[in-house]
Amino acid sequence: MDPRSSRRSWWPETGVFLGIWLMLMIAGRSRLLRDPGTFWHTVVGQHILATGDLIRTDPFSFTRRGAPWLSRQWLSEVAMALIHRIAGLDGLLLATVTILAGLYAWVAHRLIRRGIHVLLTALVVTLAMAAGSFHFHIRPHLTSIVLLGWTFARLCDFEAGRIPLVRLFWLVPLFVVWTNAHDGVVGGLATLTLTTTGWALAWPIRRAGPLARGRGLLVLGLLVLACWLTVLINPFGLELPRTWFQLLSSPVLPEVIDEHGPLLARPYGVMVLPMGLLFVAAFAGILPRPRVTWCIPLVWLALTFSRIRHGPLFAITAVLALGEMLPHVRWAAWLARSGSVLFRLRDPDQVVGRGGFDLRPTLLPALLVLTALTLQVLAVQVPRSGPGLGEARSHTLAHRPPAGTEGHRAGPAGGHPRLQRDALRWIPDLCHTPSVGLHRRPLRALRRPHAAGLRARRARRARAARAVGAGLRIRTGPDPAWLRIRPLPEPRAEMAPGPPDGRRCALLAPR
Repeated sequence: MDPRSSRRSWWPETGVFLGIWLMLMIAGRSRLLRDPGTFWHTVVGQHILATGDLIRTDPFSFTRRGAPWLSRQWLSEVAMALIHRIAGLDGLLLATVTILAGLYAWVAHRLIRRGIHVLLTALVVTLAMAAGSFHFHIRPHLTSIVLLGWTFARLCDFEAGRIPLVRLFWLVPLFVVWTNAHDGVVGGLATLTLTTTGWALAWPIRRAGPLARGRGLLVLGLLVLACWLTVLINPFGLELPRTWFQLLSSPVLPEVIDEHGPLLARPYGVMVLPMGLLFVAAFAGILPRPRVTWCIPLVWLALTFSRIRHGPLFAITAVLALGEMLPHVRWAAWLARSGSVLFRLRDPDQVVGRGGFDLRPTLLPALLVLTALTLQVLAVQVPRSGPGLGEARSHTLAHRPPAGTEGHRAGPAGGHPRLQRDALRWIPDLCHTPSVGLHRRPLRALRRPHAAGLRARRARRARAARAVGAGLRIRTGPDPAWLRIRPLPEPRAEMAPGPPDGRRCALLAPR
């Protein structure tokens, strides 16, 4: 151990973790619970635990009960249900905040160990968090953000010569877990495939690359094949990857789900642009001979412009790549020679604590997290900790729990009810739930062709999903462009009085 490290009483990574953790615990108490998928995935996990079997047919929706549907993210959903069983929504909030704070503290650790100044590290990590903050929800997709970051970091380490090829085989069990945790494993496999393809193309033309011999190329090919075969290690067999690609090719998702829409069409899309501009500027400063891994964030940036949900994946790969690129960026070196302390890089060999793994920076964060968890489990009321920390806002509507979820009370419509762990509300997520019997034409009714702006679309969706009493009423508003949603033969349909202009609407109810 470095003797200078043994005398230290504070580590920058510890400060990064504590800052992010406290900020998210304060600001995220309602923002992290604003997505209805949080409640939906938790209830799916509870259904799996209660029945002892995975979901293969729709047990929830009224119009398509019994239709084929897979609980694709069952591993994450079971984990969410177990956390909710122990500490309720407060526990889910604490777990999510800890994961996010730990992820970006680890990123800061890597940048500092590359010799980057602490203030510049804080700036880059802040831009990366801002680029992905619109997707900070308590949902299984956080698994993909974390695992893609770890996968990309391993690829960067191998290309830089810091780890041998055999260390990359840890990706195989990681992809097994990822396959059963979230659909984003497709992005991880694509990243691995693109990177290894770039290395294979660089090897014959004698460019700088990690493969010195043809034997290494063969071993790397076997690794990629093994990782792709992990998609078959799941309870659903080939049906699971088939469902992934059906969703990816669906033309309906971009129309009805905001996060599947284009970047520039969303008001929060501008949060991705500062990180994108910084990375493009850094990439231009290392041309014409970039490493293969440094090109991967550009692919994710292009995908983000087509679907904004890729923004957090671009951000995590970009910030990790910047840690490798900055020592080679020409304009950063020019700024350092001009007297800029911020861009003056230290020799990585002289960074304190660089050798070996030191647990001491994690002691204070671990103590803080365990204290918060203990307070929540014991129901001790403490400001910003203890029970009742998680809060849901009124724009998340509730309706009666479907069959099999009677243990979850339905909260009142409207208001700002605080969700306790014994009162998990069933929140309808018409875009992520099992098939609800709505086809392409009715789904288009949720968007008027000549309407502009995300706020107007959300207002129409809210009018279409009002929860009244014990049922879910689908009704028209004064907008003449609305199409009436025709119920399928399965539910019992009744006609209810419509708006003042005399039109009528369909009331869907279970038999």
